[in-house]
Amino acid sequence: MIQNKRGIYIILALLLLTGVVFGWYYLSQHKQTEPDLAERPGAYDSDLDYSHLTTAEGLILPNEVGGSLNLSGLTTAEGLTLPETIGGDLNLKDLITAEGLTLPETIGGNLNLQSLTFAEGLTLPETIGGSLDLRSLTFVEGLTLPKTIDGDLNLRGLTTAEGLTLPKTIGGGLYLVSLASAEGLTLPKTIGGGLYLSKLTTAEGLTLPKKIEGDLYLPGLTTTEGLTLPETIDRSLNLDSLTSAKGLTLPKTIGGSLNLDSLTSTAGLILPETIKGDLYSHAIGGDLYMSSITSNERDRLRKQYPNLNIFPRNK
Repeated sequence: MIQNKRGIYIILALLLLTGVVFGWYYLSQHKQTEPDLAERPGAYDSDLDYSHLTTAEGLILPNEVGGSLNLSGLTTAEGLTLPETIGGDLNLKDLITAEGLTLPETIGGNLNLQSLTFAEGLTLPETIGGSLDLRSLTFVEGLTLPKTIDGDLNLRGLTTAEGLTLPKTIGGGLYLVSLASAEGLTLPKTIGGGLYLSKLTTAEGLTLPKKIEGDLYLPGLTTTEGLTLPETIDRSLNLDSLTSAKGLTLPKTIGGSLNLDSLTSTAGLILPETIKGDLYSHAIGGDLYMSSITSNERDRLRKQYPNLNIFPRNK
């Protein structure tokens, strides 16, 4: 009996030892590798991922990073010394304060600061080669934006444009979806992407660029008073809340879709010479569906625009 127990103990000990050995081997083969801090050169050409870090204590970064730097887990910049140059993205998406933060002079890709709620102490690079995400800022006090942003500028949390100085050039989209008024808003002459002004209900004080190379979203606009649209919109135009076309002058060319979903009358409506996408007024595909207007108005539209299918068909 005793010998049987000893045999069982020996077998269990062997199994335990085997498990430890295999476990060590597995971890040694699958552990996440990162460059040796002590041997890291002044310039590092690849990406650095420290998204698992919640503090910068003891973190030594190279002077230059050719790729992207991910520090998305940091909530403060305490003890953080960033490289002078980052060729790719800099991800600081969980940072809630800019206190102690010194950003590189050059960022070749995107800069993600989406959790910052105020800009006090924030000094941004003069040039950002990608997008800048400041979506949680609700006011612009202390904010000085770069002169050039090659990608998108996300300021979707701002409710007022008072004190806002936008970059002269924005290569991507501009997101100002919470802006309730255009008062004090000076837009760049050129926007390479879309312009999103979802909360504006009037165009008072709004001067739009002559050309928008993306979408123009004004879905909250209830009146055309003071509205001068660009001559060309390369993608879609959303005027979803307009109920009347009185005073509406549409662009000559719309490269995407036109949304006039709430229009109840076609009086004064002159459609663009070119709409390459769909025409929405309760739209189905490339057809024009206007159930809120009279059958006589639909007949008039069919004669005026014979290439459009106007629905519903009169009985």
